[in-house]
Amino acid sequence: MTAGPALAGLLRTAVGSAEQRIDRALTVLVEQLGMEVAYVSEFRDGQRVVTHSVSAAAEPALPIGTTHPVEETLCHLVAYGGLPVLVGDAAADPVMGGHPHTVAFGVAAHAGVPLTVEGRVRGALCCAATTPVRTLNPRDEATLNAVAGYLTDLLTDDVRAPGEPGLRQLAAAVAAGQDLQTLTRPLLQLLQEITGLDSTFLTLVDTSADELVIAYAHNGGDLVIAEGDTSSWQESLCRRALEEGRIEVTDVSATWPSATVGRQMGITSFVCVPVRDAHDELLGTLCGVSSNPARVGEQNLAIMATFAQLLSAQLARETAHHLQAARATVIEHRMNSLREAAERDSLTGLCNRAGINRWLHKALDQIAVGRQRLSVAFIDLDRFKTVNDTYGHATGDEVLRGLAASLARTGRTGDLHGRLGGDEFIVAALLPADACVDGWTARVRAAAVAAVDDVHVRGSVGVVTREPGTPATSVEDVLDQADQAMYREKHAQARTA
Repeated sequence: MTAGPALAGLLRTAVGSAEQRIDRALTVLVEQLGMEVAYVSEFRDGQRVVTHSVSAAAEPALPIGTTHPVEETLCHLVAYGGLPVLVGDAAADPVMGGHPHTVAFGVAAHAGVPLTVEGRVRGALCCAATTPVRTLNPRDEATLNAVAGYLTDLLTDDVRAPGEPGLRQLAAAVAAGQDLQTLTRPLLQLLQEITGLDSTFLTLVDTSADELVIAYAHNGGDLVIAEGDTSSWQESLCRRALEEGRIEVTDVSATWPSATVGRQMGITSFVCVPVRDAHDELLGTLCGVSSNPARVGEQNLAIMATFAQLLSAQLARETAHHLQAARATVIEHRMNSLREAAERDSLTGLCNRAGINRWLHKALDQIAVGRQRLSVAFIDLDRFKTVNDTYGHATGDEVLRGLAASLARTGRTGDLHGRLGGDEFIVAALLPADACVDGWTARVRAAAVAAVDDVHVRGSVGVVTREPGTPATSVEDVLDQADQAMYREKHAQARTA
């Protein structure tokens, strides 16, 4: 069996495209380590994305594009030293044995090392099997490291390839992307690397609705832009830049002192070019931001403009078969899809904090001028930490999903069912002014239970109600009042226990 430097040298003699060479290297790993699957994953904006995957003959494939939140994955543990390089028997390892992905995907053996490109952890190289592989040894670790070094060279070349002569070729290649996402992500990554800005992102804009949404973002520095975030077009830096003809701003606070969004996010440098359709109507913007003063330069601004043209062409291709549909409908559908994905909790399927805030903000506006009352229930599971400590996080996750399903069955379509985080949940409803809040509260209390096998958990529930015509208040105030009501109930139960 070949290992270490000899294997690395052998791999470097391979020919073909980067994709073909990566697949051949993964095939070597599967054969040499006796695993069922070998794969490369990249960390992108808080997600672990499988970019390359090879399976042994007759074994199930791990689909390319499989995505999970980074911190929930074994790859994250591999990348940051939380897991041994070789785990021949997952059940015997204290970390892997209780990890949710070990249970969910039946992982019985695992091997992995981080992939570091130009000093930054970019992802991980991993192998897995559904039966223990107790023959794993230091020679296998050398093989894994040799392949990782080879892949790191390929990935480094991929980052560096778009130098001065190669930018036009890269632009031509990505223009053939299958959809807007597969085109946009490599462009944003390249743009961030050549400009040195903290973040680059694509927005979609609906000026008639005064709405701007972050469609895709690449974060490579301290300042993080969240995909799916929605804000006012009128209040945005993008509108100011386009209307004033300022493509590049190196001191946002001095240039636009009234721009609260820049101050709140800590943006110092800002660049922005428009993405327009064939009729010169604004579709969105291609932007970059940094928390430090940074000048991008004329050459890189010209590259941004070229990228914006590519994105415009891709949008035109995607909407060409919808010629009978109104342009506004197409854009609205895309923005709603992005918003829905950004506002959904991955574990329970309920609204996440962003979705909760959006629903409550709209509801508070409605009761201020309408005839409905707003009732908000804050649910906190009792002794949930004990469940995790005693039965493990996998059981804890099942309890959370069970509670979420129980709460979701209460109320009507359009009511709010959300998870703030951890073991805290929110249920809210707009009720007629003469409705019985006590009845609604009783139904929520009855639903605030979860059972997994022998584990039975109940939640403490605190409720606040805002009456019709109540002066406007903040979402934070309402949640804080409901939280306090919940703790009063929890303490009362403790005294009577």
